Amino acid sequence: MAYSRLARLQAEQAMKQEKRKYSIRKVSTIGATSALIGSLVFISTQAKADEATTAQTETQVVVDNAAQTTDQTADVDNAATATSTAAETPAATSTTTASTEEAPVASTAASASEENNTTSETAEATATSETTDTTATTETATTVKENDEKANATDTSKADKAQATAEVDKIAVDENGLTEQAKKIAEEAGLDIAKLTDAQKTALNKIYMDSTAETGTQMTYKQFQEIADTLLAQDERYAIPYFNAAAIKNMKAATTVDAQTKQVADLDVWDSWPVQDVKTGEVVNWNGYQLVVAMMGIPNTNDNHLYLLYNDYKDNNFDNWRNAGSIFGYGLDAITQQWSGSAIVNSDGTIQLYYTNVDTSDNNSNNQMLATATLTLAVENGQVVIKSVDNNRILTPKGGDGYYYQSYKQWRATFTGADNIAMRDPHVIEDEDGQRYLVFEASTGTQNYQGENQIYNWKNYGGDAAFNVSSLFDILANKDMYERSSFANAAIGIVRLTGNEKTPSIAQYYTPLLSATMVSDEIERPNVVKLGGKYYLFAASRLNHGSNDIAWNKANEEVGDNVVMLGYVSDKLTSGYKPLNKSGVVLTASVPADWRTATYSYYAVPVEGSDDTLLVTAYMTNRNEVAGKGKNSTWAPSFLIQILPDGTTRVLAKMTEQGDWIWDASSETQTTVGTFETSYLPGENDGYIDWNLIGGYNLKPHMPYKPTDPTTQHTPEDPDKPDTPTPDSPTPNTPTIPNKGQGKVPNVPAVAKAGILPTTSDSDNSLVATIGFAILASMTAYVAYGGYKRKYQ
Repeated sequence: MAYSRLARLQAEQAMKQEKRKYSIRKVSTIGATSALIGSLVFISTQAKADEATTAQTETQVVVDNAAQTTDQTADVDNAATATSTAAETPAATSTTTASTEEAPVASTAASASEENNTTSETAEATATSETTDTTATTETATTVKENDEKANATDTSKADKAQATAEVDKIAVDENGLTEQAKKIAEEAGLDIAKLTDAQKTALNKIYMDSTAETGTQMTYKQFQEIADTLLAQDERYAIPYFNAAAIKNMKAATTVDAQTKQVADLDVWDSWPVQDVKTGEVVNWNGYQLVVAMMGIPNTNDNHLYLLYNDYKDNNFDNWRNAGSIFGYGLDAITQQWSGSAIVNSDGTIQLYYTNVDTSDNNSNNQMLATATLTLAVENGQVVIKSVDNNRILTPKGGDGYYYQSYKQWRATFTGADNIAMRDPHVIEDEDGQRYLVFEASTGTQNYQGENQIYNWKNYGGDAAFNVSSLFDILANKDMYERSSFANAAIGIVRLTGNEKTPSIAQYYTPLLSATMVSDEIERPNVVKLGGKYYLFAASRLNHGSNDIAWNKANEEVGDNVVMLGYVSDKLTSGYKPLNKSGVVLTASVPADWRTATYSYYAVPVEGSDDTLLVTAYMTNRNEVAGKGKNSTWAPSFLIQILPDGTTRVLAKMTEQGDWIWDASSETQTTVGTFETSYLPGENDGYIDWNLIGGYNLKPHMPYKPTDPTTQHTPEDPDKPDTPTPDSPTPNTPTIPNKGQGKVPNVPAVAKAGILPTTSDSDNSLVATIGFAILASMTAYVAYGGYKRKYQ
């Protein structure tokens, strides 16, 4: 269809060019006869008008050549780095948006063809420079070679087609300056075309309908909005149940020898996962014990390492959990860290751990790599002990493969301080044929890469024309949203494993199961559960890592947090996932982020004997004693959710003690069940949250707000006069209050033009200068005709 449309547009242009010839000949004749007169009159203009004209002409040249200069710079950068540096990357975005609010709009004036050219060059450079991120095997090498060739062929084809179409669309505009497609979109959106600004028309003309990129399931901007709306509604089917704050306690097993200091300390405990059956996902009974691996560390310290925790199988008592110690020993440092993953039992009873190896030696950045190790355990004197850790090996030393998933080199080349990278949280699962896979958090590669061009990709929006256009204009009107949309490329990836169960390597990369290009930059901790013949994919996310500032700021203001659990279902493990509850929402925050009972990092575990019920585990209280000194991050009570046949879910009124990973007849309790009034500690429900710090792990200790007048409730600032800070380098963890206008078409400032001569104080001289300029324009038309003849005849 694209090629037939191109041919049709080219034919139309040929007809228009023939019609222009007669008019151009007439104008050129007039220009030829008036050339001498025009020159004499124009020269007679006063020096002041000459100076103004010269200055304005120079400005025009700068404006006209801006896009060309940007492209040349990008080309030089690409050649020098051989990575994904491109005009549509966050680095370019940061440069163009740093000065004023109008800058994002101005930067959109670069044509779609220029963007696609850069993307094509990026893919070629990446495919040449990036190699497989696995331990070398013949099968892997062949697969990666095929991926490289596919990256070159696919991106070149898409770029050529897009460039050709865009070049025609530049010319094929109507009297309103809109392409045929842009006009149709505007009409469907109910816009008054006569009132559109030049910048809005430019934006509409740049929209493209990309259906060729292999994205897997796409989280759309519309779905993100629906998820945020569900959070705001506090629908009891999805809202995380209230916990009794007074019943929550630190984990005794978290008071242990720290892996870095080798001193006994009270540690935070956060991302945790049980040792599971690789097929069913159920918690394994290992020699009478349940085993859990947990990330732990000293509060307010860069201390992120893995520990092995254990308890008697099906023991519900939180205080009975014990600590077998740091898995990778002691004397560790903050340079190399170990993050979230999964674990299963090997055929000989050893534990195969999959985890994230993080190297921060490169200027404190996070080079994340999927890794694995074999743990040999023993029971000695009633205690589980770690006897050895073998086969510790990195599976993805370069991060992603570059094509399906962003490599560390690609990310580092364009990193501006705001762009997240992800190659972490590997979850291992085996299908019915005995083939093992890793599902993990990632960022998209050149197959569907991040960039400013994604803002104009219609498939990223997912709503009707009115919603999509309104959202597009909202993004263009807000610098922070523009930057976030440009670098957002979260994905849930999947790879196939090969080799021995203790020494696996990656055999093949697949298209992401889920992509959120332009929508979100972080969707983490994926796990896949098989229930009733279907595969259910779950993941956790913070909405403030998304590009819709309007939505998540409202969640922060009205609920006090923006965390969610997402869910998808498919008949196949490797593809075809559809969102549960239509938008993908499964759980939403119900209390402010700095309350003792706030939770995150949701992990669903199957309930033995059930094909529709899952036990949801999490950790409680964001790290670093945000709820107060001594109130460490700890395991939350678990609760049940049910999956209904129609693809919807609901929270059940069933809750456990803290740290219960196995639901059985003895699990249910009322001790931890709370209400809104019991879900916070004294002084917490004060209406004050420091949003400059909340959103990541850099939370400060909770300091209760004390109003001057005890009878006056603390309220936000006057909504009619909002404070709208605009940081120079906005990051996902430093929110700005967005521009208002959700659901409306904002008045996007027009791109600055410099084609009109300034007036002077002498009106007569202005008139002479204007006449002279008009005659000179006729001369220019004559010259243009000569060039026209050489080009088209």
